[in-house]
Amino acid sequence: MLDIKWIREHPEKLDEALAKRGLEPQAERLIKLDLARRTHVAKVQSAQERRNVISKEIGQAFAVGDRERAERMIDEVEETKLFLSSATVEEKRLTENFEKALSELPNIPLDDVPEGKDESDNVVIRHYGTPPVFDFTPKEHFDLGQNLKQMDFERASRLSGTRFTVLSGALARLERALGQFMLDVHVEEHGYTEVSVPFLVRDEIVYGAAQLPKFADDLFRTTDDRWLYFYS
Repeated sequence: MLDIKWIREHPEKLDEALAKRGLEPQAERLIKLDLARRTHVAKVQSAQERRNVISKEIGQAFAVGDRERAERMIDEVEETKLFLSSATVEEKRLTENFEKALSELPNIPLDDVPEGKDESDNVVIRHYGTPPVFDFTPKEHFDLGQNLKQMDFERASRLSGTRFTVLSGALARLERALGQFMLDVHVEEHGYTEVSVPFLVRDEIVYGAAQLPKFADDLFRTTDDRWLYFYS
């Protein structure tokens, strides 16, 4: 989830980043929602402070026999309580509106991410190795996998539907080894620290990862309001 402080300081950067993703500007709307919330919170805090001060002064007024002043302040305290009762509801509404708008923002791309309508606008950053040249017509990977009896699309379709496969034998080991290889390269060559974290996390973690609220219907949730967190 993006930081509202950063949005207040860099509204134009947010809107430029959203434009790269084909989205409408949101900075002005978010800043207005945040301002309305903060202004209301300040009023509530001021009223609470005033109520506390008056409550002390009521006792002091009674102590010196100024009953008329004490009763006026009692009336003011009651009015303040009524205001705070409705103001608390309004604060909750303003906060929910603001947090909902903020949580719906996507992560913004880095400055050097190129703009493009489709894959034809992609920019090649670097090449690794040289594509091999074969003196025969190479087979597709799925044909090779099925011929080796290590890719089973029919079984996968019964389990999960189309566009899936079940790997077995050497291909299953290869998939696992590639994942391990990726972790080793990042830790040993790029300074990453490998960390093992819980798979069950709280709402705020999934919001912070920009998975909520957009993907709420696609995620697994436990009865004690924790989310199964399998994202990379």
